[in-house]
Amino acid sequence: MADSRDDFIIAIRYALLKKGAKQKFSLFFLISFSVLILVLDNLSVPFIKSTRAVLNDFVYRAAVVVSTPGKFFSYLNLEKNKHFNIVNKNKILKKEIRLLKINKHNSLFLKTENENLKKVLNVANLSTYGENTSVVARVILDPESPYLKSLLINKGTKNGIIKGMTVFSKGYLIGTIVESNYLTARVLLITDLNSRIPVVLQDTNINAILTGAGKKTNLSLEYLPESFVAAPDKIIYTSGKDGFLAAGLPVAKTYLNKKSKLRIKSLADPGQALIIYVTKGQNK
Repeated sequence: MADSRDDFIIAIRYALLKKGAKQKFSLFFLISFSVLILVLDNLSVPFIKSTRAVLNDFVYRAAVVVSTPGKFFSYLNLEKNKHFNIVNKNKILKKEIRLLKINKHNSLFLKTENENLKKVLNVANLSTYGENTSVVARVILDPESPYLKSLLINKGTKNGIIKGMTVFSKGYLIGTIVESNYLTARVLLITDLNSRIPVVLQDTNINAILTGAGKKTNLSLEYLPESFVAAPDKIIYTSGKDGFLAAGLPVAKTYLNKKSKLRIKSLADPGQALIIYVTKGQNK
């Protein structure tokens, strides 16, 4: 009798050790455990209520922690898109402001020249650098010198650049080509001590020569009438009387320094020029 009982127990153990039996037993155990928890919960056992509260708190807090990285990355993505939108809008606005400044300067020059020509011919036939096609070049050398100011660019006669052409940076005149090689060219800046540009002052018929002195904030006007006193905040334009610079190019501006003395500064910053534009056309 004892042997039969032992054989029965061994058979049950063997059956439970099988993989399929293990899975069935695990499923049966989980179902039984779930039913037991439901029964105890319905009986309002204090231990079950406390355990359920703790488990709920754990699940809720875990859900908050798990969702935090997703919210954080969504926030970063939103801020990144806002940043790039602002950057793009800023670039567009800067370009529009630069174009508006150029148009304003051209309009002021046209007004000044128109008043002068009315007194003589009553006609106006002006050309500006905007009508000329241009060659884009890069500054490859900027020699340091207190007074001698020039740039070396990476375009030359191969690209159609010849001596006397006009050079611009960000819409403003910065100099002229004084030497052109096959692959490079040298630009004499308007701040150079040797620079001499025939100009006309805004709202006047006064012609003068704009000369450089090594700094963009320290240009000067020569051959002004003795009784003439320049006013601040006036644009100075090329007059076109030298035969190769077009008339109406905004070059400089009068201003009052900290000591309330009248000074002349370049509208461009030649020392910061990296990409420049060389006009192919010449004024005739």
